[in-house]
Amino acid sequence: MNISLFIGSYIVAFAMLWRLAIVVFPFLILLVIPGLIYGMTLMSLSSKIREEYNQADTIAEQTISSIRTVYSFVGENKSMIAFSNALQGTVNLGLKQGLAKGLAIGSNGFVFAIWSFMCYYGSRLVMYHGAKGGTVFAVGATIALGGL
Repeated sequence: MNISLFIGSYIVAFAMLWRLAIVVFPFLILLVIPGLIYGMTLMSLSSKIREEYNQADTIAEQTISSIRTVYSFVGENKSMIAFSNALQGTVNLGLKQGLAKGLAIGSNGFVFAIWSFMCYYGSRLVMYHGAKGGTVFAVGATIALGGL
């Protein structure tokens, strides 16, 4: 769906106001690359977090299923420490995931910078080449939303 939205938005932009679409086309990489990096990073981190939670789940399940044995050998603290250590890996991965989300949100500044450039160049098209302001806005919105 994202690829079809991206391609469709650029086709519509080229059909509506080709000059603006061509000028903004080189900035396309600034819209696409952060999203791709964020998607790949988030997928790998979420699978690692799932594995870490599975380890903690295994420890808790074994402890609860044999609670009488754990209690009789005074293994509560040992089980608690093992469970806490298993969860510590998820904390570290969660911090990495938060950093990736923060960088993705921060990369939205590129969208605003590209939008401001489109407004500037669109105003030039309105003043000197007879383009209509509504068309410039529609093309800008189409390109910005298609690139996200």
